[in-house]
Amino acid sequence: MTKDARPSVLAGFVNWNQKDDSIACLKLLREAECSSYELQLAVVDNASTDGSAEALRSAFPGMTLLANSSNHGAAGGRNDLFKHFLNTDTDYLMILDPDVSITPGFFGYLLEEINRAPEIGAIGVKAYYAGRPDTFWMKGGGHYNPWTGSFERTGRQEKDRGQYERTGEVDAIPAGFTFVRREVIQKVPKMDERYFIYFEESDWNFKIKRAGWRLVTSEKAKVLHKVSSSLGMESPFFYYYRTRNNLLFVVKNSPFYCWPVFFLYYFCYRIPDTLYMLWRGGRRHQARAVLLGILDFFRGRFYACSHQF
Repeated sequence: MTKDARPSVLAGFVNWNQKDDSIACLKLLREAECSSYELQLAVVDNASTDGSAEALRSAFPGMTLLANSSNHGAAGGRNDLFKHFLNTDTDYLMILDPDVSITPGFFGYLLEEINRAPEIGAIGVKAYYAGRPDTFWMKGGGHYNPWTGSFERTGRQEKDRGQYERTGEVDAIPAGFTFVRREVIQKVPKMDERYFIYFEESDWNFKIKRAGWRLVTSEKAKVLHKVSSSLGMESPFFYYYRTRNNLLFVVKNSPFYCWPVFFLYYFCYRIPDTLYMLWRGGRRHQARAVLLGILDFFRGRFYACSHQF
């Protein structure tokens, strides 16, 4: 604990060319009620080219800004945030995405919930679509199906009717919505940077669970989310990383006996269905990105995508 016995929280995120989103998010964080806890802010800038670093230094002179000279990806950027966090004496880390808006009571709810049991290592925040604040983007996490290599029961696209008002245990939490104990970061201090972006947090979550902690969803803490505003949901890079990294995640985390069923399902159904959808819609760059993601997985080419679309 800090000297005044209040719990301390470091809230931070990775920024890459999201200057306006980052400034808006930080303003809300700075205005958060924090009489019962100490709040610190930190941003990792992944070599943005939109003037983010300069704008953030000017708007928030007392904030920690870690400016990288190259793009470390979501995984590498969050590892930079973890390293900074461990160099402080802060008790909890709130990992955010810059395109979210927190709601009133946010940190108070999370501090109450994470201290209900010492085995709770991290909490996933309820996320709603920014344009549809009554509809879940995700309830706080999901459950992994090793036979299909996908996460299910996430609450996505469901109207909030109070069905998730109780804490629920999950297999993985989206990294940009994760409230985590210091002890967890000390024990599991790095994400696998081969992913670069997408599935890196799920892989990290599985390490946390194997280390003995529980992952749960929040009852009350909420954010509004603009949804993939960095790469974009229809970007070829989105399809490339999601395809390549899904395969890497399954090989790393699914039991070996699930692999035959997964690969049969993946290559006989999911990939043909995705390619047909993209080709029919005229999105040929995205279709090419899917094929290159598969090829690079089998060639062992990871980290940042080297292809141009």
